Amino acid sequence: MSDYNMHAPINDMQIAEDIHLTFNHMMMSIFHRIVVNKK
Repeated sequence: MSDYNMHAPINDMQIAEDIHLTFNHMMMSIFHRIVVNKK
């Protein structure tokens, strides 16, 4: 299903959620730049 994955080997759920949220924001920024540059 995916060529790449992200794994955060942390036993603290709050920190793991923060890492995943940060990653999601980074990906959204990258996708936004790609879309804006196509205009």
